[in-house]
Amino acid sequence: MTSRGRAASDQEPVGDRDCVYVTRGWGVHDERWVAALLEVGRIPFVISLGRDVGDVLELREAVAAAAVGGLPVLAGPLDSVTSSLVDLDVTLVGLSWGYDLMEADRRETDLSWLSRLHGLIVDSTWNQAIAERAGLPVTAITYLPWGVDLSVFEFHGPWIDAFLLGVPPHAPLVVSLRAHEPLYRVSDVVRAFAAIPRRRDVHEDFPDPYLIVGHEGSMTAKLHDLVQALGIADRVRFIGRVDERDLVPLLGRAACYVSAAETDGTSVTLLQAMACGTPAIVSQTPGNLDWVQEGITGFTFPTGDVAALTEALISVTAHYPIAVVERARQEVQNRADWWANLGRLGAALPPSGSMDSR
Repeated sequence: MTSRGRAASDQEPVGDRDCVYVTRGWGVHDERWVAALLEVGRIPFVISLGRDVGDVLELREAVAAAAVGGLPVLAGPLDSVTSSLVDLDVTLVGLSWGYDLMEADRRETDLSWLSRLHGLIVDSTWNQAIAERAGLPVTAITYLPWGVDLSVFEFHGPWIDAFLLGVPPHAPLVVSLRAHEPLYRVSDVVRAFAAIPRRRDVHEDFPDPYLIVGHEGSMTAKLHDLVQALGIADRVRFIGRVDERDLVPLLGRAACYVSAAETDGTSVTLLQAMACGTPAIVSQTPGNLDWVQEGITGFTFPTGDVAALTEALISVTAHYPIAVVERARQEVQNRADWWANLGRLGAALPPSGSMDSR
């Protein structure tokens, strides 16, 4: 947890805290949001379902206690956290986690409760449209893609030494960094990579591509088995979770970044790859299409279409599309500069003590 955020389960006085941040579990996205709140001058009281409180009833009690005095509450994901707080007498701002609204929309779930929020932060224009259809006024919606620190994610920055990855010095690298969960369809990436024809003239200056699989999850063991079954274990490297400070040299060395996810909001890693000058090949989800235009700022394929993904991989690993990556970098500079976007977070949260009527 960020040192200045405190869990409601500690049952300490709120003190100088001026907002409440509510989440499920705890992960890197939570760390980012809490750090962002601190950057805009807000001091959050942190409550996590599953970490600080055991169930929804305890969560509601903890939030009500922490928000005494009119502290605004920023809560997400919408489906598992925000919806359970909507009838509390608090100033409630929902925080969409990208997939939550899209998944609810896909399942035709009733989202009319969104109209009872004081505000909502979304990371894609598609999610904004879903919220508007559910009855939330556009004036209550803040579009805030997470964005990229462009001073860190340099265009054509440093490269990782291929030796550290156990690959030939000149091998094109196909990089996947999504969690090993069904939603992200990493197995599609593995199958598409396996279908790339091997070079007939392969040698140290013109080696076959290698697949770098980052992250982990419930399907990691199955992915290892799949790699073995497809006979590509000699050209696949599983590297586990990648620290954000190590992403720049990895993405800089990559021939392409690939995501086959079946649903997404704005993917931070996609924006980071675009910022670094790494060609992006992504599934045609609304969140991805917010940023990647086919042949203009990247490359796309129909979700689940392994053959189409293979064709894109063959093309991009053979020829570096300099004009495409230059336009992609410009797109990130124009729309996803985190420091330029950060002020929207401060504006989305009412001041402490305000209790606007819904």
